[in-house]
Amino acid sequence: MLVAAALVLVVGTASAFGTVRDLVLGAPVKSKIAFQSFRDGQFEAYMMNTDGSGQQRLTTKPNVLFPVWSPDGRKVAFASADRQPWDGGTFDLYVMDTDGSGLRRLTRDPASDGWPVWSPDGRKIAFTRSHAPAESRGRAEFDVYVINVDGSGERNLTDDGVSGGPVWSPDGQKIAFTSRRDASGLWGGSIYVMNADGSGQRRLTRDAGFALGWSRDGRKIAFTRAGGRGRGRPGVSYIYVMNADGSGERRLTREAGVNYSFPSWSPDGRKIVFVSERDGNFEVYVMNADGSGQRNLTRHPGHDSAPSWSPDGRKIVFTTKRDGNFEVYVMNADGSEQQNLTRNPAPDRSPVWSPGRKGS
Repeated sequence: MLVAAALVLVVGTASAFGTVRDLVLGAPVKSKIAFQSFRDGQFEAYMMNTDGSGQQRLTTKPNVLFPVWSPDGRKVAFASADRQPWDGGTFDLYVMDTDGSGLRRLTRDPASDGWPVWSPDGRKIAFTRSHAPAESRGRAEFDVYVINVDGSGERNLTDDGVSGGPVWSPDGQKIAFTSRRDASGLWGGSIYVMNADGSGQRRLTRDAGFALGWSRDGRKIAFTRAGGRGRGRPGVSYIYVMNADGSGERRLTREAGVNYSFPSWSPDGRKIVFVSERDGNFEVYVMNADGSGQRNLTRHPGHDSAPSWSPDGRKIVFTTKRDGNFEVYVMNADGSEQQNLTRNPAPDRSPVWSPGRKGS
């Protein structure tokens, strides 16, 4: 297992990775929300206004996962497979304009490609490629790749078969990722960083880490660690923060036996939103960047997850099952005024706010 929750990226739910996508600080109004919906009998990418109006399907490809906005809000990248994974289907990456036009296939490898992440300048996409055991000498293999947005220049950056989950630094100079190359035991994977061309790979943590998120100024990295230091245990995780060079590591959440996952920095870098089941079910929480002021925002017995900040930091969009099926909700950053945006009997999930731009 390659740091389980971090790298089960093709057959798992894409909502797990929504919170590591950065948005643009100070972006103007008129941004959009992308999400996945099963309302047409298969998961496809949809877009809507931030009040839930104007819902429209962007894709006609089957099994769409990981829709992510380009930094300028003009394009969306996603993964799609012609058949279900259990039917032998594998995922490739695509890019299209936000009106659904200009569809371009980026990858054509027999392995599965997922978890696309745009470079801050919008010129490249980093992603994880996974080879099934039958394709890789009896064991699953994962590697970090990068490709130009026109599909050229594909390159394997890690080439060790045990790395994935890339996240760009805000200045685009570095990529953080998770790797088991120095692992010992089930939860032995660590967080690494490398230059954007794959050079200078360096280990930042000594224990398992995944679900990474850079602070907006690039100085810190928030991450989830299974079981806490020295106590690896499936189903238990905590949120940590460290300096971008790996120093100053600090544990922010401390309640024992509780899952914490998917930390995401607010646009101003002062708060971190995350998911926890400390109150008996999965809820969306927020805390100050130093771990103080932890607060349950959703406070509902339904399953709440996959939070994503609005560009101005005033609202949070998230997925919830409180209405009997997964729906996309929005709330103020203090948890007030929670509203159902999708209102559809089919599952809707994995919302992510666009950066927004002037004149959009």
